[in-house]
Amino acid sequence: MPARPRTLRSRVRTAVGRAVRFVIITGLAGVLLAFVAVPFAALVGLTAKGGADSFLELPANLTVPPLPQASRMLDSQGNVIGYLRGEQDREIVALDQVPMVMRQAIIDIEDSRFYEHTGLDYKGLIRAYVTNQESGSVTQGGSTLTQQYVKNVLLQAATTRETKEAATEQTVKRKLREARYALYLEDHLNKDQILERYLNIAYFGDGAYGVQTAAKHYFNVDVSQLTLPQAAVLAGLVKNPTAYNPVLHPQAATVRRDIVLDRMHELGHLSDGQLSETRAMPLKLNRPPQAVDPCQLSSVPFFCAYVRRTLLADDRFGATRADRERLLFEGGLTIRTTLNPVAQAAAQNAVTGVLPPGNRVAAGVAMIQPGTGKVLALAVNRIYGPSSDGLAPDRTTDFTHTKQIIPLEETSFSPGSTFKVFTLAAAIEKGMPLGTTYYSPVCYHSNIFNNPRAEGSTRASPADCFGNADPTEAGLYSMTTATWHSVNTYYIQLAENVGIQNTAEMARRLGVTSCRVQDQVPTVRQSCPAGGIGSRDGSAVLGSNEISTMDLATAYATLAARGVRCDPQPFESITQRVGGTERPVTYTTPQACRQVLAPDVADKVTSVLEGVILHGTGAKNAQIGRPAAGKTGTAQGFSTASFAGYIPQLSVAVTLADPRSPTTYPLRNVQGLNQVYGGDLPAAAWARTMRGTIDGLNLPVAAMPAPDDSEPNPPKEMLPDVVGQNVLLARVLLTAQGFRVTVQQVDNPAAAGTVLAMNPSGGQDVEAGSNVVLMVSQGPDSQPRSDGGATSTLSPGAATVPTQQPATVTPSPTRRRGKSLFDVFSGN
Repeated sequence: MPARPRTLRSRVRTAVGRAVRFVIITGLAGVLLAFVAVPFAALVGLTAKGGADSFLELPANLTVPPLPQASRMLDSQGNVIGYLRGEQDREIVALDQVPMVMRQAIIDIEDSRFYEHTGLDYKGLIRAYVTNQESGSVTQGGSTLTQQYVKNVLLQAATTRETKEAATEQTVKRKLREARYALYLEDHLNKDQILERYLNIAYFGDGAYGVQTAAKHYFNVDVSQLTLPQAAVLAGLVKNPTAYNPVLHPQAATVRRDIVLDRMHELGHLSDGQLSETRAMPLKLNRPPQAVDPCQLSSVPFFCAYVRRTLLADDRFGATRADRERLLFEGGLTIRTTLNPVAQAAAQNAVTGVLPPGNRVAAGVAMIQPGTGKVLALAVNRIYGPSSDGLAPDRTTDFTHTKQIIPLEETSFSPGSTFKVFTLAAAIEKGMPLGTTYYSPVCYHSNIFNNPRAEGSTRASPADCFGNADPTEAGLYSMTTATWHSVNTYYIQLAENVGIQNTAEMARRLGVTSCRVQDQVPTVRQSCPAGGIGSRDGSAVLGSNEISTMDLATAYATLAARGVRCDPQPFESITQRVGGTERPVTYTTPQACRQVLAPDVADKVTSVLEGVILHGTGAKNAQIGRPAAGKTGTAQGFSTASFAGYIPQLSVAVTLADPRSPTTYPLRNVQGLNQVYGGDLPAAAWARTMRGTIDGLNLPVAAMPAPDDSEPNPPKEMLPDVVGQNVLLARVLLTAQGFRVTVQQVDNPAAAGTVLAMNPSGGQDVEAGSNVVLMVSQGPDSQPRSDGGATSTLSPGAATVPTQQPATVTPSPTRRRGKSLFDVFSGN
């Protein structure tokens, strides 16, 4: 109902009303006393004069606290993606959004003289007094909408049990206080302002506060779309929200609705036809999905839970947990997030397309914008919600639902060889050339790091070693080619040179915050008791220490931004509506972006990682039709598989594992694959995410460093001449200097085991780690070979080499990798 203009007559009437108000206070107080206390004879010692004195002594100014209101989250385009609410679910609306039929219904049933009285309806009070006296009990109230609003304000302001009881107790004092405040409000607010406030504070039952929330809660419509029967139901609720709850008591709610309709007809606001037609309608609700956790109702539930978790854990948002909860759930905030709807849809479609919900393996995707830290997408191949069997994630048989925010979990997912990038960056920063060459055997025993135990071994022995994923990977590798093919035994040797602590420091510098990679100083140990990388923890370079998918995306985004690190940022702004203005919430945002790695070092890393997609372990599934850099990762025993990669505008990480226990339930027999490598399903999900986002946002091709193709560049070593020596001594001498030895037996009258010749010949500079073929005599009693193979007769000093000799096998960029005998840490 629109505000009534204050004409000269109304102003005069108001002035007269004020003048006579206190003249009748004495009588009013007596009426109030009689109204709340039955029978009247029980009012021993109370007088109307005393009631009036108490009334005048009450403070006139009513302090109205801000109404608890749910906070809403918007995506980067301004679309509402969810609400975060506390005990009171409320959305405040202006009166002009409330249709006239709703305003009229509430006024007619609760306070038909609302626009005529001045806060206290004296006629109504006297009528209620007479009725109550005749019945001997309180059967009729005399409160105006203004008084009801005051009661709700006082109840809202109550924070203790005692103050809440005082706000609802049936006492003269409470009635006088409400009356006093009602008169004050009528002097300072117009009728429409009071009605608007009342409609926003009133409780409509079933957890719905305010008329807007009630309209959505019961009928799934905006308040502006309420119809006559719907408005009548809501208007009837405020008298007793529990008894007339249409969800629990539909028949009682229908009876109450019809009472409202009858009253509207009686006051001339409904015609006979409208009344009969509306009363004939059945009660019809249209409730939206309900959930205890409001994030379940969000269009992006995992991102909703991420925002909630981030703010509640940050003491910069509020001094205590209670302060943060109050602000977030009741502050009516508008949280504009960084979520991009196009990127989110691409990530969600990719992860569910590659690994549909219901699979025992969980997959998570985190996408960050390099140079800003904005979290553009967060996707999981499951439905957000509690498990159907009510069991914890490590025991549940429900593979469809979860409340775990998989990309944020850091205790269950090992990055595998995606972690090698930190050793690579540390080596480049140290000044090591990309052509740095090591001979990388199938099995490498480190004298610096703790070696994985040999199969079946219970204690350390010389047989303990780090292994490659494929027996054919043995050979000479550069830093570039070893990264392409993810050669474990190369990276162990590189880490021996770089230092594992420098690898860990590089990971932290680029953005890894997970406990297991933290420097274990006392302050960190308190929050991360099981974390840290030791100086002999060589397995860490192969990704044995768990980190989150979000950390992985952050670190790779730092490389994409040429060494500029930006911590993950899930929101762009947080404001709170005060009056009619949105004001920024006092909140210290995370640390600003900063240069943590020299641009030329970051560019070199990128140039190497481009080859992983072009020529290496990501070539099969990770190509996206434009330059990109990335790295595959497969953790020990196929417990986890990952892919992380980027273009200058996007950084995306994908991780797969069985959250019940990655080590107990490895990635075997998944989607038709006997075993899952990082270059398989993770790379495919990564590529789908990238292509969908690039196409959806129409991102241009951005310049990247030229891909590096540095080949092995081994240093030269003097090859000892071992011709004439016993093969056992010759082998010891050569291997001690890093050479590999191949022995070929030949028929010769020289003493058995004598080295007759060598290739290359001794006494010259050859590549370090070269393979040396030794021709060894079988002795004077040797017989001609029965297999028909060629033999050579050589004198002890001869240097002639057979035409057939073993060749060093180099790995093919596109081969399918098998499992090594020493499959301790997979490395692709």
